[in-house]
Amino acid sequence: MPHSILVKDALIETFDGRSTTLKGGYLYTEGGKFVAVGKKEQVMPVAAHPEFSIDGRGKLVMPGFVNTHVHLAQSLLRGLVPDDVKLMEWLTKWVWPIQASFTGYDGVLSARLALAEMIRAGTTAFVATSINGRYDPDGVARAVLDSGMRAALGRQVMDVPGYATKGSVIPEGLVEDPERSLSSFRQLHKRWDGQEGRIWIWLSPRSPGACTDELYGRLAEHLHEYDAGVTMHLAEVRDDLKFFNERGTTPSSFLRSHRLLKPKAIYVHCVWITVRDMMDMARAGCSVSHNPSSNMKLGSGIAPVSSMIEHGVNVTLGTDGGPSNDSYDLIREAKVATLLQKVANLDPSAFSFSQALEAAISNGYRALGIDGTAGKIREGYDADFIVLDLRRPHLIPSLGHLSNLVYSACGSDVRDVVVGGQPLMMDGKLLTLDEEEILDRSEEEAAKILERAGLVPSS
Repeated sequence: MPHSILVKDALIETFDGRSTTLKGGYLYTEGGKFVAVGKKEQVMPVAAHPEFSIDGRGKLVMPGFVNTHVHLAQSLLRGLVPDDVKLMEWLTKWVWPIQASFTGYDGVLSARLALAEMIRAGTTAFVATSINGRYDPDGVARAVLDSGMRAALGRQVMDVPGYATKGSVIPEGLVEDPERSLSSFRQLHKRWDGQEGRIWIWLSPRSPGACTDELYGRLAEHLHEYDAGVTMHLAEVRDDLKFFNERGTTPSSFLRSHRLLKPKAIYVHCVWITVRDMMDMARAGCSVSHNPSSNMKLGSGIAPVSSMIEHGVNVTLGTDGGPSNDSYDLIREAKVATLLQKVANLDPSAFSFSQALEAAISNGYRALGIDGTAGKIREGYDADFIVLDLRRPHLIPSLGHLSNLVYSACGSDVRDVVVGGQPLMMDGKLLTLDEEEILDRSEEEAAKILERAGLVPSS
């Protein structure tokens, strides 16, 4: 529940569109909103008896991060899957067989582990993809609600049991009847969409080739009827272009033909899209989730992010899952994103730290469709913010604190996390999740999952 919170004498970056920086700034939240932001004499008269008080000396206060591509079911796969294989082998021989052995308990436990990691790294909102019925979607939604985070939860839909390339057959345990998945979406939407203003139920085709034209037609109808968002992997590897070429389409014309070029749509990776695709997506108000660590680890290619931005695409950042990134730390991802574009374009100005922060914060809230109420430290906005400790050797000198944030910081520098006025972490301690229980159970369950899948650890 929301609490009254006072932050005193901090370095505050508001991300309010005016590049406002407050040195020695104060802020006060009440009823889940920012009530006062400014100097001491402006804030203290309305902050007489706060329930929580944070000493901001040596601290940076800013909006939380938005991770726009998360596989909640994959945090339990970290370190269990071989590191040096390409996407199709990685999926068919390891990831899919392991996930096909999941129980509902595993799905919820894996979600809770990912939630704990994201909160610790300063993520306040995220987009989850490919939530299969096997993972107990209701249990996952409950876990997210209890965590205090904001999230769009993408219910997986499919009726083609493969990736759309020969030999890429999904194990039976992950195959779902399309009617069952759509029915599950409707039930989840009824129970969870809009809960506490923090959860939204979206639809998530696994990949373009995972659905027939008929199912895409029904999916589009559901998106319209329920005003839901959609998220999907798109043009992740070069082989994906064969799928589009065989149908005489491009990524964007494929989306248009199925009425999926729309706002509140986040397409993931987009490594192999063209300028025409970018223009179509920008015109339609779609967003792209850039996941550089995953693309690099799986050898998928380098997404043309600088060109996307130049052509007006709303570019956001995502971490992907446990075995393709090994981290749900969006601060680390921001650094990788900047460096990768610089070297890919042979231009140090190709993607700046400020653009990376915009992608990780403002653009993420825009992709969720809530940038008019959250994502800024501004009076009247939802009180979502994080506090980072700048008094660390790797962040000193702190004169260039935003550059340091991208190039030198990591998630462990986050000390406090607040969403809608509810503290999720204070002084490095998680408040909404039992971290020790999650860690203990995750260690125990990983071995059981591998045993059920008939596999041995990659190492």
